[in-house]
Amino acid sequence: MYELFVLGELMAGEKHGYMLQEVLKNSLGFGRKVSSGTLYPLLSRMAEGGWIQLRIEGKGGRTRKRYEITEAGRERFLQLMRQPLDSHTNAETELAFRLKMVYFQYVAKEVRLACLDQYLQILERNFKYVSDFESYLLSHKPEPERQRVQLLRVFDHRKRLGEVEIQWVKDEIDRVKAQQDE
Repeated sequence: MYELFVLGELMAGEKHGYMLQEVLKNSLGFGRKVSSGTLYPLLSRMAEGGWIQLRIEGKGGRTRKRYEITEAGRERFLQLMRQPLDSHTNAETELAFRLKMVYFQYVAKEVRLACLDQYLQILERNFKYVSDFESYLLSHKPEPERQRVQLLRVFDHRKRLGEVEIQWVKDEIDRVKAQQDE
């Protein structure tokens, strides 16, 4: 997932490692952190793999590393954008989907639609699971009742969020379909 982020950011132009770390930190959302110990070894591996190129600048005795994407990196980026999302709804799948959406402008319409459709299927499958389990709780009434009632509140919350997210993705699919081919 961090590979996709780095390559996606470099599609817009070269960046310093510090800038990549700051953008990534803000992109991950509240409570998620990325350390220098995670990012810089990744950048080194990506440079060794030929996906990015490192340029060292020296100013006033201080060196800065600037990274830019290579042609092999562009190919890897497109490969990652086409790669299916994990079929289970979890925080990593949601984050991968959000990252892909950020970089939709760099891929063809059919890649965007495939990603949106796949995420919609994941959301609908999760919604069905929650609905089915809610039905089970309503019909079988397991004990203790107070816990079951609260669990039903949790499922109601998840269903409402799911409905909104499903509708948003459907609207986004319609919006992308209506766009002129690029």
